[in-house]
Formats: sequence, C-alpha cells, structure tokens
Amino acid sequence: MVRGTSLLGLVGAAAMLIAAPLGHAQDSPITVDGDAVFTSGLSDGDVSATDFDARVDVTATSHAVRGLELGAGGGVRVDGNRADRRAAGGRYSSFTFGGQRGVGPQSTDVFVDRAYVFAKGGFGSVSVGSDAGVAEKLAVTSPTIFRALGVNDWRADPSGFNDVHTVNDFSGNAAKITYMPPAGLFGGVIGNVQMGVSYAPELESCGVDECSPLGNIVPGQNNELIVGQDGQVLVRDQRWRDVSEAALYYQNGFSMGGDRLLLGIGASFVRADQDETGSLNDDFVEDYEALALGLNLAYGDLTIGGSVKTTNAGLDEGALGESDYLAFDAGITYQAGDWRMMLGYGEADAERDASLLVGPTNGIAVPYALDRRTQTAQAGVAYVLGHGITLGAAAQFVESNKPGALGGDKDTASVMIESSIRF
Repeated sequence: MVRGTSLLGLVGAAAMLIAAPLGHAQDSPITVDGDAVFTSGLSDGDVSATDFDARVDVTATSHAVRGLELGAGGGVRVDGNRADRRAAGGRYSSFTFGGQRGVGPQSTDVFVDRAYVFAKGGFGSVSVGSDAGVAEKLAVTSPTIFRALGVNDWRADPSGFNDVHTVNDFSGNAAKITYMPPAGLFGGVIGNVQMGVSYAPELESCGVDECSPLGNIVPGQNNELIVGQDGQVLVRDQRWRDVSEAALYYQNGFSMGGDRLLLGIGASFVRADQDETGSLNDDFVEDYEALALGLNLAYGDLTIGGSVKTTNAGLDEGALGESDYLAFDAGITYQAGDWRMMLGYGEADAERDASLLVGPTNGIAVPYALDRRTQTAQAGVAYVLGHGITLGAAAQFVESNKPGALGGDKDTASVMIESSIRF
C-alpha cells in the first residue's frame, strides 16, 4: 500500500482478494457491511473531544460442495486515535492486545485489521486467520444505545480516564483457529446454546511503549523508569504464547403476560503462557488468566444487564502482592418508538497490576503502589433516523483515583454528541 490510498480503493482491493480463491461460482455472494461513528463534544467544559472510527467488513462464500459452505472474510478500519497496539482489560490489566493494529502503513489511519478463511457445515464452523476469538464474539455486557460511547469497552473515550473493560478480548485479532459447534445444541430443549474455543500460537511482543497506559506512566518522566538497572526493558518486550480461550452463550425466552422475558448469559475464560524467552524478569510475571461473565434481561422495550471481568494481569502475586484487575458494569435501556434512552455505570479496580512499569527490578523496591480505581456513569438519549442512521447525545462523568506520583485523583465530566451509520 502507498501513502494516501483511499478507503474505497482498499475496500475494493480487499473484496477482490477475498473473492479470488472462491473461483467464479455463481452462488458465491459477496456481502459488505460495517459502520462509521463520529463523536464530538466537550470534556471538563472547555476541552474539545472528537473521534472518528469506521469499519468495513467483506465476506465471500461459496456452496460449491453440497452441505459445506466455504468462505473468506476481511476487515478494513479507519481510526486516527488507535495506537499501533491496544491495551486490553483496562490500561493496566494486560500489557498486550494481540499484536499490531493491522496491515497498513503507519503514516495513514487506514489499515486491514482482520483476514481469515472459514468452513461451515453440519459439524459447526471452523475459521483460521486473523480475527477476534470466541471470548470476544460471545461476550455479553450491559446494554447501550451507542456504538462508540459507553461506560465500558468504548471506541471513543473523551475523558481519557475510563479504565472499565469487561470484554475478554486479550487475544485481539491475533492469528488463531476457532471452532464453534452448531448453534442450538441439545435441540433447543433448554434454550439456544452457542459455544466455542479459540487458540492462538503466539502474540507479538509489545514493543516500544505501546503496551503502556496512554500518555506518560509517570508525569514528566517520559516512561524512562521502565528500564531496569541491568538495561532490560521490563514491559516493552513482554511476549505471550499458547493463548487459549473458551466461551459459552445461552439464550432463552419465557412467556410473561403479553410479552416475553428474554434471557441472555455469556461466560468466557482466557489463558496465555508467558514466553520465558522474553527479556522480562521472570520473577515478576506469570501466565495470564481472565474470566468474564455477563447477563442481559429484556422485557418489551426495556433491557437491563451487566457484566464482570477479573484477571491476574499476567503478574506474579507472590512477588508483587495483590495484582488482580476487577471491573464490572451495569445498565438499563428503554425504547419508545424511534427514541432510545439509557443509564449506565461502570467501576474498575486495578491493584498494583502496573507494578512492572516502574519496578521492582533486581531488588529495587516499588517506590509507590500503582493502584488505580475508576468509576464512571453515563446518561444518554438517541433518535433513529432510519437507513441505519442514529443521532445521540450523552453526558458522562468519570472519577479516577490514583497515587499522587501518577497524577493524583482526577475527575471529568463530558458532554458528547454521537452520529453513526450502520450498513
């Protein structure tokens, strides 16, 4: 790719590349879907905050073999605010998020963030390539009316302080193999059950500061403290391998008067082995483990639900003390015709799980705890214009409690407008 390549050109190229291996069968449809979201508003009353994020997914399938569907998929993303790599589970809960942001020059905001092949049949489905794992695909979180704004797992964070993250997406879009048995196991007798497993051989190392929190870890220090006295870089070269995950989603409906009560439950577990060939001091790291649970209840036009996630952040509690990350969210949405309304709350507690960012190393004690506690609340309203277009407005408050050496306690209020289109 060259600098200045247009999104339309990239999408067209991706579609042709995906369709090529499937031959010229007339029953090979190509579908294109995605969304674009623009948010704009004020944070702390006078600081403008804007963000644009767009995704385009292309899928091509063929039924050349009776009873077997073969296909390939790919995704192109435009996001000027996404770093080369993302931190998952809150900025302090895990130091890597499945390698690079995708294939594309760093000089542009356009990149290919997924590419995979798949097969579906009576056995279920198998996919191989760069794509999200089952723990992310089957995740259940609190309901929301927005596509970018939120109390957790946001695509746009106007405050820059929100660390609430309950989706178990540690593997990101790392190359992996995923298997999901046919939906509706047990004949639907106990409801709709969907489950699956994913495996990624390895995740790329963090590199530079891209697995660190946004901005400087220690104000004014420019992150220099993460280099140990023996010259080892503590966080910049953390590696993971054998990333395995399992997830389950259960849905069922119950008759209650004139409406049905719809229940949805999601659960997932992710584990990754710390690669001992990395340059990290193995006295302070451990295999990564994370568990996430979510529940939604929908009755008529009202939906309530929430989720929780906990992880050891891949750090050794024996050497560092408590290092768990715990986050949860809860919310309620209501639909009245074309209007949507919501209330949401989220909270996260990161207990020293960023200790490696400044120590200890080779006997140097941690100069201060890096505990960080975050609370956030949001109220919003949106109107559906039709044709996939939605306009909304939200007021959000975030409170971040952390040590004075990391900037001290901060809180911010944001008022945002979100416009989105889904196609």
